[in-house]
Amino acid sequence: MKHTNTIGSYREAQPVHGRFHISQERYRRTQDEIIPISQKEGTRTYVMMQPYIHEPRLTFTVGLYTNPREYTDQESAIGEVIDSNHEGFREAQVGNAQAWYYPSDQTLVLWECFFDRGLRKHPLPEDANMHQLWQSFERYLVQKFPKAETLATPFNDPIAEGIEEYQDFLKSLGYSPLVQGAFGKRISAR
Repeated sequence: MKHTNTIGSYREAQPVHGRFHISQERYRRTQDEIIPISQKEGTRTYVMMQPYIHEPRLTFTVGLYTNPREYTDQESAIGEVIDSNHEGFREAQVGNAQAWYYPSDQTLVLWECFFDRGLRKHPLPEDANMHQLWQSFERYLVQKFPKAETLATPFNDPIAEGIEEYQDFLKSLGYSPLVQGAFGKRISAR
């Protein structure tokens, strides 16, 4: 499955696609669960999404000089590019997202959803690309699991500069404190 969005990366905006893996798994709730789930054990659906972009696959042929050419006191050239080829594209992963759907609670737990650090140029609450990625993943999950009523997520993530930044990001997406250690929101009518 693929889902497409756009990210401003490199020199110009790039379409972002999503590669998905979905599986059913058994769970057994422990005492220290972050997100409150009513059933002690059951079956949940795991969803992993890897956002990626298409990068050109380039090959360069370099002709080496017999003697390096001096440019400055510090640098010298050992050769020059004499040919280059564009050999299609490769899928370059640029982030990660994971979620679980608990049908007994009609709850989606969005565990993580982020672009790699090199693609994040602004604090999370102001980062339009992060907002688009998160909201695209939410839309996919809500469409995939139409009986879901609640979205929940941990209150902190190491991608942020601190707890306050991450919680401001969650609030900008419509989340509010759900229980200690978790934020959540009701899924609006579709």
